[in-house]
Amino acid sequence: MSGKKLYLVTVSAGFEVEAKREIQRLVPYADVCSLFFKGNLLVECPPSADLISAVKKNETKYIGRVFPVEKAVKISKNKESLKQIYDEVLSLDKLREGETFVVRCRRRGRHNFTSQDVERELGALLEKTSGAVVDLKNPLKVVTVQIFQDQAFIGVSRADEILRKEIKIFKKYERGERPLTRAEHKIKEAIKAFKLEIKRDFRVLDVGAAPGGWTRVLASLADNVVAVDPADLDPSVKTLPNVVHLKCKAEEIPSDMGDFDLIVNDMNLDPAESARIMVDLAKFLKRNSSAVMTVKFVTRNRKKHVAQALEILKAEYRDFKVKRLPHNRYETTIFMRKA
Repeated sequence: MSGKKLYLVTVSAGFEVEAKREIQRLVPYADVCSLFFKGNLLVECPPSADLISAVKKNETKYIGRVFPVEKAVKISKNKESLKQIYDEVLSLDKLREGETFVVRCRRRGRHNFTSQDVERELGALLEKTSGAVVDLKNPLKVVTVQIFQDQAFIGVSRADEILRKEIKIFKKYERGERPLTRAEHKIKEAIKAFKLEIKRDFRVLDVGAAPGGWTRVLASLADNVVAVDPADLDPSVKTLPNVVHLKCKAEEIPSDMGDFDLIVNDMNLDPAESARIMVDLAKFLKRNSSAVMTVKFVTRNRKKHVAQALEILKAEYRDFKVKRLPHNRYETTIFMRKA
């Protein structure tokens, strides 16, 4: 990694900019960039700098954990990636016979394996090959595996080199002042950006609705909103007289739901999967009526995600408009009409 020290830092989600300033105040020449999953920063420091020590000694507000890492590896979503991760850890040559260690994995994204799979299988392989001994309670060293969809950050360090701090600020609003969710701003921006006309007599289908930010805004404009999500809605939304909550997945919506004038989708899914669901839902949408879908970026290749989603959506939709909205820094929003 170009001779510099590399760290992954977890911070208060939504305060990445403030956390970046905090880090650069402590280590002036640090290069800090946001990762595509909120609340995570990648920090590259000069060889002479010690971010762990600087954060430990100084007052911070936004920084949570700091992990030293040594490699960034491209992986797939398949379980074969575990062998690749094992080979990369082994190549670091940081474990010695008789030393105690533990594998700690945090996985973000969609994969055919779990964080526990990585910890268990990697630990067993390393124990067998290196002669080091797994110790879950009091390890001398920690094998860090931080996965962000198709990229794994890997490191081996002493347990005392991994820093945990209490995040002091993690809310933008005082109690009782926060909007139900940031999603309320997202749907309001989408309505304005795409000039969506939502009439009072509209039937609106909101999939991926919980906790109800989009539903509440839509219910203020239309007389009939069906919110679909297996999770609970906020009580203030659930009790609205013009809201019906279907506590199920979008794929499980009853076939006799009738026609809708608008479908919106803010589901936290892989873009291709979300687009396929939108194609299936088109049967509920009136001809020439509108739909809105957010594209979640699960890797750095944002253009690829949008292109894949659009290619799938073309089966049932047309008149596409694609925009990045101010409250959707980690997403893109697609407007479309039923063909």
